Amino acid sequence: MVHQPRSVILKTKTTLPGARPGSVRRNHLLNRLDEGLFCKLTILCAPAGYGKTTLLTQWAHQQSAKPAWLSLDEMDNDLIRFWKYVVHTIADSRLPELAERLEPLMGAVSHTSIFTFIDSLLYELDSIEQPVILLLDDYHAIFEEQIHLSLSYFIDYLPGHVHLFIASRNALPFSTAKWTLRGQACHISLEQLRFTHQETASFYHDSHGISLHPQQIERILERTEGWVAGLQLAAISLTNPVHHDRFFDGFNGSHHNITEYLLHEVWLRLPADLQDFLLATCILKRMDAPLCNRLTNQTQSHQILTFLHRQNIFLIPLDDYHSWYRYHHLFGDFLEGQLQRRDPQKAVDLHRIASAAFAERGLYDEAIDHAFAAFDFSVAAQLLEKHFPQMIARGELSTLLHWLTRFPQPAEMLPPSMRLLSAFIQILCGQAEQAQKELPSLEATCAAIEDPVEQEQFVSGLFFVRANLIFALGQFETLISGADTFYKALPENPLFFSFNYNATEPFIRRTTLGLKGMLSPQTEFVGNMFSGILAAHGWQDSLFNMYVMMALAEGYYEWNRLEESAALLEQIEPIARRRKIPGLLVPCLLTKAKIALATGASIQARGIVEEALETIHMWSEDYWANPLRAFLARVHLADGHISLAMEQLDKLPSFIREKPMLQRELELLTLVRSLLAKQEGEDVFWILDTLKMASKREGLLTSQVDIAILQALAKQQLGQIEEAKAYLQEALVIGEANGYVRSFLDDGPALYPLLAACRANKGKQPHHKAASPSYVMQLLDLLSKTDTKRKTDHSSPLLEPLTGKEMILLSMLSQGASNKEIAEQLGNTVGTVKVYLHRIYGKLGVTNRTQALLKAQELSLQETDPAPH
Repeated sequence: MVHQPRSVILKTKTTLPGARPGSVRRNHLLNRLDEGLFCKLTILCAPAGYGKTTLLTQWAHQQSAKPAWLSLDEMDNDLIRFWKYVVHTIADSRLPELAERLEPLMGAVSHTSIFTFIDSLLYELDSIEQPVILLLDDYHAIFEEQIHLSLSYFIDYLPGHVHLFIASRNALPFSTAKWTLRGQACHISLEQLRFTHQETASFYHDSHGISLHPQQIERILERTEGWVAGLQLAAISLTNPVHHDRFFDGFNGSHHNITEYLLHEVWLRLPADLQDFLLATCILKRMDAPLCNRLTNQTQSHQILTFLHRQNIFLIPLDDYHSWYRYHHLFGDFLEGQLQRRDPQKAVDLHRIASAAFAERGLYDEAIDHAFAAFDFSVAAQLLEKHFPQMIARGELSTLLHWLTRFPQPAEMLPPSMRLLSAFIQILCGQAEQAQKELPSLEATCAAIEDPVEQEQFVSGLFFVRANLIFALGQFETLISGADTFYKALPENPLFFSFNYNATEPFIRRTTLGLKGMLSPQTEFVGNMFSGILAAHGWQDSLFNMYVMMALAEGYYEWNRLEESAALLEQIEPIARRRKIPGLLVPCLLTKAKIALATGASIQARGIVEEALETIHMWSEDYWANPLRAFLARVHLADGHISLAMEQLDKLPSFIREKPMLQRELELLTLVRSLLAKQEGEDVFWILDTLKMASKREGLLTSQVDIAILQALAKQQLGQIEEAKAYLQEALVIGEANGYVRSFLDDGPALYPLLAACRANKGKQPHHKAASPSYVMQLLDLLSKTDTKRKTDHSSPLLEPLTGKEMILLSMLSQGASNKEIAEQLGNTVGTVKVYLHRIYGKLGVTNRTQALLKAQELSLQETDPAPH
């Protein structure tokens, strides 16, 4: 079974730092932060050591509502990772179920932009009644442009009760002028963060118990320019009054020039054993006692860390239990400089030890970073090879790609499989052109591999990368022209061919692999040829082939080629069940149910969906329950059972209907259909308009057509025929370009008058694109034929209807399957199958198989000339 892995969230990053006892209360700045509660955005911008984090922490602890805190670092330059941390830190402070609801939607970012996910997050935030405060510390660590763009978008649409506070050493890398001009941004600058004379006096007297003359305070202020880090360094040096005169004698220059002096003052006053401890641990971005013990080769690290914290020697706790710490950035940088000057090789050795220590604890992100810092590229490659499946599954591809590009000579240092992986990730990250440039080198590597088995594995992986490249670049002619040169029979490469393309979408045509709904004879030819190549080479059961076939099956359904669609689904379903892949099984079963509905077998459609619900519940894949329930409601609507449809829709979480999100399109469009069935068309436009804007942004053709059709039906219901025709033309233009049929047929007779009106008005809309009369006529002809042949049974003749699983079992009986075969197919014991059979016999009022099948035909539970399924 392929589960979506839970994100690795370090609590040390999302825990609000403890307020330091005795710190100076800077009331004018705390009041200034209070003003941020009337703005979208508050920015604290100043170089290191000006007390930004301390001020934010102090202010956060006095808030009645617990703020969400996130400490950022260089590892957060991954779009998915960044927003996962944002979601989890808000969930911890305000809405525990937020992460559970939004985490699965992160999997859709490979098919849609990050903005669609942020829309979902904004809808969730809008539902929280209390103020939400999000604090992002050290934003200067973020350099990824996509994160800047997405955060700017997030701020633009923040609800009024959500307030974002950002602390950074540098000006934000996106413009904040528009929010400032609108009074929606509050700024705290370097000048405001400088300590005043009164605050400095309080800092030394109250916080450190150091008595200084006003002239001495003035001199420190003059030299440090109110720089709190300088004041803190001086305080450590001034602890002993005997040293005051010597300290002030050497205290010259601006704070920029005295940093080294002050740090040396602190450093030289520390005992040698403590200096050794600091030098050995300064390479760590975060540390606890066991890690420090490994690097110092001793057992007293806990006591030393406690001492350093109590002495205010620039050690910052990262959790509530004082288990994890980090050095203040200034002090850490100074220590690393000392280590490099004293013993550069020692620094390399320490990074190597740290890498092994983190790896042993399963903390691979840090283990890999330290391996690179140690220039131990072989270890980095080994760790990457071990860690990359989890990274891919979590969607943190940018981080993975960053690591892969850190090798100075990838062709020599990376295993061939990892070089293939690098090219594949470039494709997934939208860098297909760069991946294409790597192909000649990869092919040369392939030719140089001497081991035949290893070479075969590499060739199969290279085939996979080239195939994805062709789909990503739309270079279908390349595949067609080179078909006769593709490879001989090779073993499946598990590194790639087991990659699960779908973690969220109920239909593959909505994904990138499904070309977001684009259909043409060329894409059909390429898909079939590609799948044929895979099957001929022994890869017919690979997930990659299954997803290609699933995209083809959905395309055939759209083109109304139902038998061809059903034939592919029969091949896909057993693989999806055996390997327990819900992202493949759910689209497969929903398409089977659509075929059943299209042929009038609504009872069969209901059975398919009910059994699918049972299966995903058995697999503990509850994310898929909502789209399945929505489709079950659609089946009831097709039968005219509005109340039964509403029963299913009422089982959906309330947030789905309250917050239109593109990832929940199936559920929302079913809700719209139910409102139209209840003659409540005026209530649907806000849902459809929201979805339409997002679908256009993401280039989802299927969504644009479905939404425009429902907008047309709603306008028709309200008697606004001209507007209805305009909406329908939007759908028809896209539909004709891609040969769509079922999108129009599935809404049945209700669409017929509008189509007829569009055909009658041909040539009368010069300002709008319009579909050709021949295409509209084709749809009208098909609609009329479909309506006369429709055989939907609007009521069940049984007192107690058969369940979905019982309908599936009855279908297998009609195919002559034995009890043992049924048990194997359904994953049950033979005894359980017998129990199901007795229940079916009881409901049908029969005693054996033959009678059951005859009764089923009599009641139209099984078609005498069954539709493809």
